[in-house]
Amino acid sequence: MKTVVLIGSGHAHLEVLKALTNEEIAKNKFILISPSRQTYYSGLIPRLIAGEIEDRNLTINSADFAESKGFKFIQDEVLSVDQINKMVTLKSGEKIDFDLLSINVGGTPTKIPSDAPFNTIYLRPFDEFMSKWREVQRICSACIKPRFVVVGGGAGAVEVAAALRIRLNKNQAKGSEVHLISKGPKLCESYSDKISEQIKQSLLKSGIKIHLGESVNQIYQKTLKLSHGGNLKFDSIFIVTPTQPSEIFPGKVDSRLRLSSIMFAAGDGAEMAGYPNLPRSGVIAVHQGRHLVHSIRNVLNGLEPTVFKIKTKQLNILITGENSARLVWGNFSFEGKWALRLKNWIDQRYMSGFETAL
Repeated sequence: MKTVVLIGSGHAHLEVLKALTNEEIAKNKFILISPSRQTYYSGLIPRLIAGEIEDRNLTINSADFAESKGFKFIQDEVLSVDQINKMVTLKSGEKIDFDLLSINVGGTPTKIPSDAPFNTIYLRPFDEFMSKWREVQRICSACIKPRFVVVGGGAGAVEVAAALRIRLNKNQAKGSEVHLISKGPKLCESYSDKISEQIKQSLLKSGIKIHLGESVNQIYQKTLKLSHGGNLKFDSIFIVTPTQPSEIFPGKVDSRLRLSSIMFAAGDGAEMAGYPNLPRSGVIAVHQGRHLVHSIRNVLNGLEPTVFKIKTKQLNILITGENSARLVWGNFSFEGKWALRLKNWIDQRYMSGFETAL
């Protein structure tokens, strides 16, 4: 009997939990370590911001689900991983031995110096965002002409900006503003120029003000200084920029998602050698998780894990307005209510996979 330890309950490891059967788990010792008994589904964060759902609707009771499958759950934080002695050290001081290890802890946000830390909200990690978002709702309910700023140019930043605009419209916040600031020359740089421009025009049409080619290196007391001139005041600023690998990662993963012969890693916190611009997204993490299941099975059966093949086309659906979303599939794209209905169906289907733990 071997000990398989999963660190973190991100989207990749949730796929592992779903796929492994109770019989497979019973043959070995499986342990899940996470600082929280819950996982927030990132795909539904925009709908939470927009005021369409509540916290419970995007909460996965990952610890309960793991325990129902036969995992041992340890609520703790991992401080270090010792590959030589095959040992994990926890914040509590406990040490856990392993034969096979997988890490899915998410990335670490790059902090921007801020003189307004209370009003500076990072999208990741999600549990910290959730607590800050509650405060934003409480405080800004009394704001006069609220102004929100979103920093970032990727799909996540686009959806957060769109969701904030939807929320302010629902609240009939007259004179309110949403600004989206990106250091790049276009939004969603991995998309074609045509699709990027279409997304930009959709946001502009909804009333979002867009600032391209602007780097945010310092946040002052509820004020940003724009490099192109002028100051931009805000009530809350949301940082939705790419994350960096966690400090517990000893390096980049190879084409088989391996850090070593006995260690795997996946998700936002794992950087793949040869793919420096691989998007940090839930879609990629889910695909990695499905591959990870087969790799774990192979290693336990004395076989080599197979190569993880990155799909050339990824289905992405971005909320762009109150009743619309934009579907992107390679160079094909369209926007409308149908895309939004498809996104909601995909999200509901994903959450239903964990109903036994709800």
